[in-house]
Parts: sequence; structure tokens; C-alpha cells
Amino acid sequence: MVAPAAATIPSTQQLTNPTALSAATGTLVTIREIDRVNTTLGNDVSASYARLQQITQMVLERSGGGGAQLIVEHHNEMSSTFRLVRATYSLDGATVATRVDENGSLADQQNFAVYNGRVASGEHTLTVNLEYQGNGYGIFSYLRGYTFRARSVQNVQVPEGRALRLTVQGYERGGATTAIEERPAIRYNQQVMTLPEAQALVSRANAPTTGGTSAGTAGAAATTP
Repeated sequence: MVAPAAATIPSTQQLTNPTALSAATGTLVTIREIDRVNTTLGNDVSASYARLQQITQMVLERSGGGGAQLIVEHHNEMSSTFRLVRATYSLDGATVATRVDENGSLADQQNFAVYNGRVASGEHTLTVNLEYQGNGYGIFSYLRGYTFRARSVQNVQVPEGRALRLTVQGYERGGATTAIEERPAIRYNQQVMTLPEAQALVSRANAPTTGGTSAGTAGAAATTP
């Protein structure tokens, strides 16, 4: 019996010439680049989809009555040197409330409601931006031409089946020797309560406010300075 002849594997030179090999290499590099771009786009789409799912979940929980509850209130402790002209609140990256001084009375409100709604239990992030107009008389009248800003990001935990009342306090830190532009600051006070207690609290405080325009309703988070 005659053994079959061994198969001969052609060399690279036999398969292609240098010009063709160079073209094939360039094509391969192009394909890899396209694949990298597609992967990046795919990751962006996945991240956007995850964010959309998160927002959808928040909306459903707010209307469905499950999860937990978050109540955010603003408390103004600034002196007459600073008049609040704008307050913007964002919950988990989405703006939930904006108050703008339209008739000069926003700064006169010591307290106003910011947000009240059902949220998923767990950690949330609240971002607060406060803008003040300087206010002074006599030798301090120059302050009226200045704008002062305070910004803070607060992370909070909302317990399952409970309500978290978060009071945001705009206050002046330091003393007479503190530079005036460094005085506007933000701090927080947290109170955990039952859902019936939260409902009773909101009912008592559910009186119309004046002096600003509020906007926004969605959200689900709290924050830390």
C-alpha cells in the first residue's frame, strides 16, 4: 500500500504578494477601527438606555405608591446683605425645581417647598445652586452690583417604606472677618419619618407660596455639600 502524500501548506509568499498583503493589512486596521467605534457607540447606547430605565422606574414609583418618599424643603437663613434671586434643585441629575425672583419677594420667604414624591429606596443625589444679589445701603451700596453663588451636592439614603425629609439651609458661614464672597453656604438637616407622618406634614404645609416661579416635578434623590 502506498502512503498518501503529505499535504503541502503554501507559504505567505505563495498566498499573496507584498502589495496585496499591505492592502489586506490596511483593510484589517480599518475593520478594527470600525469595530472599536461600534463598541464605543454600543456602550453609549447602553448607558443611555440604563438612564432611561432609571427615569422610567422613578416615574412609575412616583405614581404607583410604592418604595419610599422624599420631601425637600428650602430654608433661608441669610441676612439682608444677600437677597435670594434664584434657586435651582436637581435630583439624580434631573432638574426638579427652579425658583426665580420675579417681584422681589423670593428673599422674603423663609421657607418654601422644593420636592415631594415617591422615590426608589436607597441612595440619591441632590444638587443645589443658589444665587444671591448683594444688598446694602450707604457705604455698602456697592454690594448691589455683585452676584454671589453657592453650590452643593448631597448624597442621602432614603429608607424603604419610609419618608426622608431633607431641609436645605442657605446660611452665612464665618464671621465679620470672613470675605463676603465666601459667606454664602449650604447645609442640610435630615429627618426620617413614617409615610403617614410625611403625608400629614405635607397637608399642613400645602399652602400656596408667592414671590417665585417654580418648575419641575420629576426626581428621586438627595445630595451632600
